[in-house]
Amino acid sequence: MCFSAEASFIVSGALLVIGVATVRKTIYQKDLPIALIPFIFAIQQLVEGLLWVSLSNNDTSQIPLWLSNIFGVFIGIIWPLFAPFAVYCAETDSKRRKIMASIGMAGLGLAIYTSIGLADEPIIAEITNHSINYKHHVGVYQFVIVLYLLATCVPFIFSSYKHLYITGMIITLGFFVAYVTFLETFASVWCFFAAIASALIYFHFVHRVKKPLIPIP
Repeated sequence: MCFSAEASFIVSGALLVIGVATVRKTIYQKDLPIALIPFIFAIQQLVEGLLWVSLSNNDTSQIPLWLSNIFGVFIGIIWPLFAPFAVYCAETDSKRRKIMASIGMAGLGLAIYTSIGLADEPIIAEITNHSINYKHHVGVYQFVIVLYLLATCVPFIFSSYKHLYITGMIITLGFFVAYVTFLETFASVWCFFAAIASALIYFHFVHRVKKPLIPIP
């Protein structure tokens, strides 16, 4: 599969429009973090699109380094913190909120770990097999990847709301497909598909169906 600057810019532009429409659909302030997710993905894809342009033109300045590490901040700091927080804010069931709060602590730990890692060793990006490979050493990688899945995907799966649950299942499926199929460029590929899947959040606000698909005793 071929990814490119054009693909990132198209997804970014589409999500910007969807993000604005989603925010305008919000009624309660507590729903605003969830509504902002497509908009944040739009910014992230814009950053990667600019990185594509920079790498394709063999830019020897510090711009590719800055862009790759900004992308790393989105991946390793913003999403592990923001995903559980956003779902927690939207949730009304007390038991589910406790689960999301616990997951949020895992996300906080991961964000701290990433912050230390980026300060110690900046990310270097390169184009590999028509995708971007973000090269950065991660200790105990398997544990970190499980923690990342927990922080970024599981909160949606435990949501009371049908469309948030469906969004969570799709991004989780994309997580495993990207991990198995595009291991070397996993971060870029999964974020691309997660960004597209985030458009489904708009339907949460259109229909707002509260239908828990995972019972909590």
